[in-house]
Amino acid sequence: MKTKKNNSPEKNKVAKVVKTVVPSPRKIKIRVVGLGGGGAAIVSEMAAILKGVSFIAADTDIKTFRRIRRDVKPFHFGEKITNGFGTGLNPDLAQKAAIEEKEKIGRLFKDCDLVILVGCLGGGVASGAGPVFAEAASEQKAITIGIFTLPFSFEGDKKIRLAKKAVLSLTEKLSGVIAVPNERIFLLVDKKTALKKSFSLVNQTFAFWINDLLQVIAKPGLINIDFADLKAILEKRGKRLFFGQAAAQGPLRAEEVAKNIFQSPFFDGPPKNVKKILFNITGGADLGIKEVETVSNAIANLNPKAKIIFGITDSSSCKGKIRIILLAVSDDENNENNEAGERVAAKTQTGAGAGSVEKQPKAKTKRKIKTQPGAAESEEKKPMVRRTAMEVKKADEEERDREWAPEAEWEVPTFLRNKPE
Repeated sequence: MKTKKNNSPEKNKVAKVVKTVVPSPRKIKIRVVGLGGGGAAIVSEMAAILKGVSFIAADTDIKTFRRIRRDVKPFHFGEKITNGFGTGLNPDLAQKAAIEEKEKIGRLFKDCDLVILVGCLGGGVASGAGPVFAEAASEQKAITIGIFTLPFSFEGDKKIRLAKKAVLSLTEKLSGVIAVPNERIFLLVDKKTALKKSFSLVNQTFAFWINDLLQVIAKPGLINIDFADLKAILEKRGKRLFFGQAAAQGPLRAEEVAKNIFQSPFFDGPPKNVKKILFNITGGADLGIKEVETVSNAIANLNPKAKIIFGITDSSSCKGKIRIILLAVSDDENNENNEAGERVAAKTQTGAGAGSVEKQPKAKTKRKIKTQPGAAESEEKKPMVRRTAMEVKKADEEERDREWAPEAEWEVPTFLRNKPE
């Protein structure tokens, strides 16, 4: 009996030590906010797919909340400004309404680790209030991702310009942004598909993107990816995101999946100017190291200098298959510069481009005239015998004005030179 009494405390001590050494991980708090009527529709469909995530629909229009699911929490704002109605596609009005209630908006994101904003740009709430919501979430130290759709081309230039302006504003305030033109819907569905079903498929695709990313973060693997890795990829604001998914089977599955990962109908081919890459390979027990190398090399070729975080997951559901998800982070400003450079390079191969190249030697010749004043003076001395001093001065000024006119143009800021008439 004494022996049992002596051993009992030791066993309790061991049990306590084990509990202390292996604490349960803190649950990551994730919140998805749909902005405006379009965003509310998106989160309603996401709520049917995603688990362990809280959903909010935010709008100035009370009628929006009649169409959302019960598990989506309504967030009404701007009552004093819109009287419970919409903003009439006026982003300035939506922005004003959000700014007045920014403190209330900020409380939505208290203790959140990851905030995802979704919406349809080109209207009022998503375009105008979206940046205010993004800033409020960032102030709470949350990682912030924006997933937005852009208007159809037939909705008019004004709405498209408004949407693009909103993308720039949102990109400055979010950790990363995905902006998908609605035109891409036609590449995803059959032309005979009903409009409502088409939008539903797109909404579901967004939900699957988020679900795949969360599954990779949450589930253990042979090589783990966790929330800290996602945070490292999205640690700074002002980035554009590329999300890729692909799966393949068969003898050439590695080569096939490496090719298909960049062929999403929502993006124009592989991302450019990639700075950071996070990807995960999922396969069965038959996943070979050579296959991992093939896939990894294809992804690393986006930019060998990029920061790369990868994981490998063993799953019985992927027997005979290889599945990849990829999140690439690009420098938005460099993307625009490269695209502009490509357009210029293309023009130099045409007649117009050749014409512009021919002008360059002329500019150089004019600069030489400027750097050789003696030669210019000798040319002017000849007619001085037959002209008065005033005539010589006037002629000299006119010559100088003609000489420096092309150079003076470049003293004007680019945004003024290119200002439309």
